[in-house]
Amino acid sequence: MDDVDFPGIDGFLGTRASLMLDVLVLGMLAVVAVLLWSVYQVKFRRRYQLHKWTQIMLGAVVLVVVVLFEVDIRLHGWEMRASGIENGRAPSPVWYALYVHLVFAVSSLILWPVTIYLALRNFPNPPQPSAHSRVHVPLARTAAVDMVMTAITGWIFYWLAFVR
Repeated sequence: MDDVDFPGIDGFLGTRASLMLDVLVLGMLAVVAVLLWSVYQVKFRRRYQLHKWTQIMLGAVVLVVVVLFEVDIRLHGWEMRASGIENGRAPSPVWYALYVHLVFAVSSLILWPVTIYLALRNFPNPPQPSAHSRVHVPLARTAAVDMVMTAITGWIFYWLAFVR
């Protein structure tokens, strides 16, 4: 890491990123792993209750981490930490990567809670396949792919801005 005094708390991965960026980068690895494990549990093991509570807890954890991340970004920004700063601005590829990431991140922020809300409202308790499955399965698949793409594009942005 450069001998520069950046705003905020330095991260722990040896890059220019802040602590919250490093936490989010590693946290998204866990989110994707748990998400895929949860989908496996419901699809192949028919463990509907486990899937339900895993998704609720995962959604809550992601919400808390995203709020903490947004507070950190609003207080300290990220541009000063980005590598290749020219005239106080990050290079174009960094901005393009961020914009693509934000498309997936914002749509995930909408899709995932809507999917969970509709599932809680329309599946029986305890959960089992029902008429709502026809809506839930394609919506949940879209939300899951969207979350995975949020992670992948976030890692690309992180690499472009803070590693290379």
